Amino acid sequence: MKKTNFRSGSALITVLVLTGTSLIVLGGVLGYVSQATRMTSYYESKSICRLAAQSEIEVAKAAINRQFEFSLNRAARIVGGDAMGVTSVSSYDWFDAYDGSTGTKRTIGKVVGTKDATLTLAEAVTNNGCIVKVRIGRVEHTAGDQWANVTLVAEATRSGRGGATCKSVIEETIRFAQQRSQVFNNAYFVNNFGWFEGGNTTFVNGDIRSNGNMKLDAAVIINGHVYAARNDTLGSGDVYGLIYGKNGAASMGDMHDLAEYQSSSKTYGTANRARPLELDPITGGINKGGYAAPENANTSAKRSRLHPNQEFSVEMPYIGDLSSDESDYRAWAQELHDADPNMSTIKQGGQTLVSVYYDGAGPSGKEYFYDADGNQIQAPDYGAIVLVGTSTNPIEINGPVIIPSDVIIKGYVKGQGTIYSGRNIHIIGDIKYKNPPSWNNRSTSGTNNKTKDLIGLMAKGNIVLGDYTDYGWLSGGNGIYEVMTSQTYVPAYDCDTSDAAIGYPSRFNATSGSTRVNYTSVEKVPASDFAACENAGLADFVPGGRESSSGQFGKNRGETVEVKSTRISKGEYVWEKKNKNNWSRVWYPAGEEIEITTEEPTPSYNRRYYESVCKDSIISQNASAITQIDAVLYNNHAICGHVGNSDIGCSFNGALVCRNEAIRYAGALYLNWDIRLYSGSNETVDNDKVGLAKSSDNPPQVIDWRELPEGIVTFD
Repeated sequence: MKKTNFRSGSALITVLVLTGTSLIVLGGVLGYVSQATRMTSYYESKSICRLAAQSEIEVAKAAINRQFEFSLNRAARIVGGDAMGVTSVSSYDWFDAYDGSTGTKRTIGKVVGTKDATLTLAEAVTNNGCIVKVRIGRVEHTAGDQWANVTLVAEATRSGRGGATCKSVIEETIRFAQQRSQVFNNAYFVNNFGWFEGGNTTFVNGDIRSNGNMKLDAAVIINGHVYAARNDTLGSGDVYGLIYGKNGAASMGDMHDLAEYQSSSKTYGTANRARPLELDPITGGINKGGYAAPENANTSAKRSRLHPNQEFSVEMPYIGDLSSDESDYRAWAQELHDADPNMSTIKQGGQTLVSVYYDGAGPSGKEYFYDADGNQIQAPDYGAIVLVGTSTNPIEINGPVIIPSDVIIKGYVKGQGTIYSGRNIHIIGDIKYKNPPSWNNRSTSGTNNKTKDLIGLMAKGNIVLGDYTDYGWLSGGNGIYEVMTSQTYVPAYDCDTSDAAIGYPSRFNATSGSTRVNYTSVEKVPASDFAACENAGLADFVPGGRESSSGQFGKNRGETVEVKSTRISKGEYVWEKKNKNNWSRVWYPAGEEIEITTEEPTPSYNRRYYESVCKDSIISQNASAITQIDAVLYNNHAICGHVGNSDIGCSFNGALVCRNEAIRYAGALYLNWDIRLYSGSNETVDNDKVGLAKSSDNPPQVIDWRELPEGIVTFD
């Protein structure tokens, strides 16, 4: 009995022990499961918070870039450093540099001009169940640099399962930069009104785009996309970005299919310069930016390449201040030159003609003229230059260089670089690369074309083609007068304040009462517009000079006045007028006081927009037919004039970018886009090498990213 009772007690204890052990194990398992569940919930919430924080940083990044573009576009910020009516010297002043020493903030951007371009981030937003706060940690910009770095910090908080609160803090530094403008991604870009009325004698191998309407003949051959964007700043009403043909009828234009594009029997005009096919027929590789030629150029293919009514235009930056010591363009060119003395130069025959900035006499050879009272006046062609290259003695360009006045150019060129003109560029004959690129429908070795010649011609005023002194250039049956004076082809548009220094009022080609200033008018700027230019520090140099009483601008027409001189400052020969028709060359020693009458050239204050500051004979005596232009053309205002002949027409090899266009051609016209301008091409030429106009319409670039521990940044 005792034995039996003992065994029963042992079993009970065993059961109790096993039960307790089971409970302990179960408790441990439940605790583990609970802990695992909490950890899973935590890490799940952490991932959601991280994603929400990053998402809101992306939103803030886009908003900042959009507002920065707004400050440039709507308040007329000028790439290169200036603003309408604002004396600041950098487009990046908008960012309002902030070092973060006093904690985070929500607002970024200065008030620009008369418009509030600031941006204030939301106090908090809800994203995927998270409460997210985004703040500006710091802003960095060094004067002269073409970028600004903005550090954004985002905190996302979320309650997970079981009530646990999770938080993620992310910091990202973004660079907002002005890089080569996207306008150069097109064979033809016009800011105000695009038009092709040449029928099947017009060939474009590349995209065409207008920040306005596009008029397109049905037979015009466009081997690329066609864009037309809405623009509410032109003319007297809205411009909707329409693509149409004659008399407003629908038009898609024509195009080449694959076989036709490849056909050697087709004459493209410098056919080996047409952009390569998108799919290399030799290697099968992809040429980014190449022509996606359809197998069949049918109606569907033609229609699919049309893009009318685009809501967003592509920003066309103004060329701003070039002449002052504060010019960002000069600082940029000087920086490149300091790093490499061969950069930012124009040379010919081993002689350096320009180093960074041309500050010398024009073709008259004179720095100063004198008026009838003996007052010294800067020669109207001062700062202008004539460049004529030959096959054996080409013009050599390396990097960006600045000519503060007119450039008159023709002939062979070599190198990679850009000439910035403070007023007009007059192309008076063929411009041909000494070492041109070649594609022949496919891409050759990338390093070959990447190092071939690439020249930019950037004019603050106009690019004028041909001999404007010839009567038929402007008027007559084939003249361009009708286009240059039209408010359809040249809608009224706002000009940049700095362009008052070269004869442009605040709004151009607009009707005011009974008057209208168009491209054939005598240049004249009201005192108020010119004062705004001066007050902003943008009129340090006025090409040709300006007569304050009339508001008109000067040029050298070869006219002379009689000048009385009472002193010779140094020993020199002087042409002395003995009587009306009798002149003699007389030597006067240094310092001798005399009174003689000489005859001096004098400025003529009746210059027209298409004319040069130089004597017309400089144009007429050197001009020849234009059948080929190898260059990237860009200006603040118009490309106008005559090109081509009945035998071979004219080829533009590069890109043609302007606000207005008035070109007449004989024979045929070929526009061959240079694919090396495209940022996605494997043959892209670096912009610091060639030096083309920059813009803000490039996506921001991430410089740094990290996740921060909680508590380092205070958001309230």
